[in-house]
Amino acid sequence: MKKSKDLFFGAAIWIIIATIFEFHSIASGTGNWVGEFSLKWGVGFAFFIILLIFLLAIIWFSLWKPEKLQPLNKHIIPLRQKLNLFRWVLVLPIIIILPVYFFQYTFWGLVFKGIYFRLFVWILLSIFLAILLTREEKKLITWFPLISSILLTGTGYSLASVFTDVTDYPFNLFWSDGNRLWDYSLIFGKHIYNYPLDQPITSLTSSGRQFLWGLPFLLPNTNILFHRFWSALVLSLPYVILGWIVFSQKGRKNIDVLLLGFWAFLFLNQGPIYTPLIISAILVALVWEHSLWLAIPVVAIAGYYAEMTRWTWEFAPAIWAGMLSLNNSKLNHVRLTLRAWVRVIALAIAGISIWYLYPAFQNAWKNQANPIAELGNAVAGTVSGAQEATSSQPLLWNRLLPNDTYPEGILGGLLIAIMPLAILLIYLIKKKYWQPSLGQKIIIGGALFPFLIVGLIISTKIGGGNNLHNLDMFLIAILLVTAIAWRNGGRIWFTQEQHIPLWTKGLIILLVALPAFKHLLGLRPNLSLNESQIKQVQILTDSETVESLPAQSDINDALWLLRHEIDNAQTREGDILFIDQRQLLTFGYVPNVPLVPDYEKKRMMNEAMSSNADYFSPYYEDLAAHRYSLIISEPLRIVFKGEEGIFSAENDLWTKWIAAPTLCYYEPLKTLGDVRIQLLIPREEAIDCTLYLP
Repeated sequence: MKKSKDLFFGAAIWIIIATIFEFHSIASGTGNWVGEFSLKWGVGFAFFIILLIFLLAIIWFSLWKPEKLQPLNKHIIPLRQKLNLFRWVLVLPIIIILPVYFFQYTFWGLVFKGIYFRLFVWILLSIFLAILLTREEKKLITWFPLISSILLTGTGYSLASVFTDVTDYPFNLFWSDGNRLWDYSLIFGKHIYNYPLDQPITSLTSSGRQFLWGLPFLLPNTNILFHRFWSALVLSLPYVILGWIVFSQKGRKNIDVLLLGFWAFLFLNQGPIYTPLIISAILVALVWEHSLWLAIPVVAIAGYYAEMTRWTWEFAPAIWAGMLSLNNSKLNHVRLTLRAWVRVIALAIAGISIWYLYPAFQNAWKNQANPIAELGNAVAGTVSGAQEATSSQPLLWNRLLPNDTYPEGILGGLLIAIMPLAILLIYLIKKKYWQPSLGQKIIIGGALFPFLIVGLIISTKIGGGNNLHNLDMFLIAILLVTAIAWRNGGRIWFTQEQHIPLWTKGLIILLVALPAFKHLLGLRPNLSLNESQIKQVQILTDSETVESLPAQSDINDALWLLRHEIDNAQTREGDILFIDQRQLLTFGYVPNVPLVPDYEKKRMMNEAMSSNADYFSPYYEDLAAHRYSLIISEPLRIVFKGEEGIFSAENDLWTKWIAAPTLCYYEPLKTLGDVRIQLLIPREEAIDCTLYLP
């Protein structure tokens, strides 16, 4: 116990000292009142140090002389007990909303961005919330209110980070932002564009994603702010719903399920995971312990929706359904019954029935062929198609390890994401709180291992490898395994505080805190700052560059110039090609010019990663013929990074297949650096570009 206290106090000293240094770096250099402090910042820094010393003293007394704090506790506890429901008035606005507002919706989020300052704020507010949530009349803080407070505050920060891009800024917020919004409009909003309705528009985005993200286009005159809000909602709420479903049990406390739903969001958001796969998992989980006649069609729909969204997901719902069926809380954990295996087989077949079995049998019926042989051909076709899709683009195995694109590396990031949970699950088995049979262990391992291997391989494919989103099936499977453990004994262990060792409490805190911490650090304002605010941020951060959106006047000027040049281009012969920024057409920021659906940025990048010369040959011919009177793109540069730098391999392929050929035939008319737009027109003076023509 003494070693634990020493370790805890040492960590507290470390965080406090580091926080002081971070605050000092902000406050110093603001004036000449004392040293390099202004009067305001000097006084503020002094009070901050006094506060931290006071808190450190409280921690010391709490660890080694708790009886000295009893008089203080005797005043705090009765006051807390009198608050009753009023305590929730303090929780939401002060403890959760206020820090989110400070870090994400004011320019102070650009100033106070240090790791230790934000960690200090989180710890302080979590302890305050734990005091408010504790119900016992003789203790200031107990275990469950403490872990609940960390979970609630962490969920608040993580949710806020998902909504950070909800803004009416008309241009790209990140590389694929605008063109994805254009993609999502193609099912329900095709009428928006100046393009024949009877002609298809191809898109790199699957129909499963287009359908879900495109639902707002069923409403009239929705703006870009609403669509970004919908995207954030889609990327958060289904995660929570999945958690509520898999952890819910009849006769259990609703508050437990509520909190576990929040934790499911934190855990899965480490991917993050595309929502269509979450929805497929929700459908499977809904029928976990329901009758087979209800489960079969629901699992079939889940399998079909997963396959139509992404081919790598096609078997996931069938495998999840089988794993859950063999880990039903009503089953005998010593021996699995024949009835249980029949259910597994039926659901596995259902999961592949619509997209896999039905077309095979239909084709066999039409051609009067052997249906079994037809199924064999279908299997072979799927395998060969998967191999072709995977092998057409290079695999960058170095991204499994720490690299410029992902500092932790895929393996490191995965260990951080799952290690605390994996240790806790193994502990539950060792202590026999959760007692799966040998068959159930084999089924769980047999589901997790393929998902892990497939996820790791796909994560190394060029174009990815900067997060864990390709380990989506594996992360969802881990969540389902956790729900199995919770329903089959894990909950009993967790609710018996006296049976939870100190080291496992530390693991539980890490399990909640680690997924949320990176989002706390990522909270940033998407604001247009005035000159005074920019100057203030520069002084306080000792930085010449400030990460903010352009001023509103600059945004308006960019839109005016873009419209003006489009009008001029329409007077010349040729089409207008939006390689990038197609959302400007979607939401009416520019004239509704005839749409050229070909050569969209994401599709071009995908073909460049496959070195698909056949795809680019018509594009180069169009460039040589000066088909386009104006091209709208991100700023193009001919820069080769080699093996160093973020997404260096992708950058070099983009330069080779898109930037260099385009700049050979076309030249920049205007480059609007603030909004990352370049307008290109045919070169007046021809240069030798025969390299790009057959």
